[in-house]
Amino acid sequence: MGRLRGDWRDLFAGFVIALDVRKLVLALTGAILVALFVFMPAPWIALKYDTGLAAELGERGPAGYIMLIPDALKVIYRQPCSVAFWWTCAAILVFTAIWSLFGGAIARIAAVEIAKEDRIKTQEALAFAWRKWGSNFSSLIACVLGFLFFSSLIGVVALPARIPVAGPWLALIMALLMPLLLVGGFVASLIGMGTIFGFPLFYPAVAAEGTDAFDAISRGFSYIYSRPWHAMGYAAVMLVHGAISTAFIYAFGLAMLVVTCLPLRAGMGPQFNHVIDFAFGRMAYSDVVAAGGTGLGWTAILVTSWLLLMTGLTLAYALSYLQSQLTMIYFLLRQRVDELPMTYVYEEREEEAVVAAAEGGKDGEAAKDGGAK
Repeated sequence: MGRLRGDWRDLFAGFVIALDVRKLVLALTGAILVALFVFMPAPWIALKYDTGLAAELGERGPAGYIMLIPDALKVIYRQPCSVAFWWTCAAILVFTAIWSLFGGAIARIAAVEIAKEDRIKTQEALAFAWRKWGSNFSSLIACVLGFLFFSSLIGVVALPARIPVAGPWLALIMALLMPLLLVGGFVASLIGMGTIFGFPLFYPAVAAEGTDAFDAISRGFSYIYSRPWHAMGYAAVMLVHGAISTAFIYAFGLAMLVVTCLPLRAGMGPQFNHVIDFAFGRMAYSDVVAAGGTGLGWTAILVTSWLLLMTGLTLAYALSYLQSQLTMIYFLLRQRVDELPMTYVYEEREEEAVVAAAEGGKDGEAAKDGGAK
């Protein structure tokens, strides 16, 4: 990775940090779980409102099913607001629950790599993220609940104005309390903007400091509000560099698939067209079997699985890059605000040593007491 300079130029190391098999596998696993529990059920939920999707579900292959998801989401969001609202809430909760583990693990690997130029095992990162899952998950939930609390207070104060006859007079109470309501709106706005711009720093805060949700929220809000221009500058560099590096990775992945598939097409002959048609959802499994038998059907399934895996790893780079760069931005902002060096990161071995020393001290005192007796 090279020696860190402690400024925006360190963000150019994001390509090397993100292009790590461990992070790519973690990002891909998290993305697959999000797809399975958030997006894959969408076509079946949409069937309740648009029965025309049923025929397409039966005719399309795996890739075709995935391509049907955007249409299903459009059907869901064309329904009454309550349906779209609860779907969105459920999707956010499930995504946060899953990414709190895998995103937290990626942030932990990146934090140790940035600070110590060392690489920890994937199992260690997952174990750390599992222990800190509650902090990662509750950080966003606490911010959302705080925003809803102050927003709801304003609405509750205005409720008496709905009472027939007396409502206009009771509305005077709201008018008299308007300064306090404006304060409530100010606090809600601070929480809302802090959550939107500070939430990306919550996971890195937990990964770097080993802290709880409230300390992560405090750091995220503090760094954003204390150094807004630095944060925006770092984000701009991250986005530009990320767009270029992601385009390169995607182009390389596409070239690799083309270079692989062309020789396969030359060696296998026209039957390979059926495999590709199945992989891209243009041909059903039954049609593949009818064209080349059960063996060709299983070949199409296996080839499609490998193509999806390689495509998924390529797409997972964007997630790995984003989480790794957010961790780097956290270190840069922490250095600006708290003047902590880039080389500092929470290490569990230190805490374990303190606990062991404390227990050893207690055992020693108990031994002395026993000897004295």
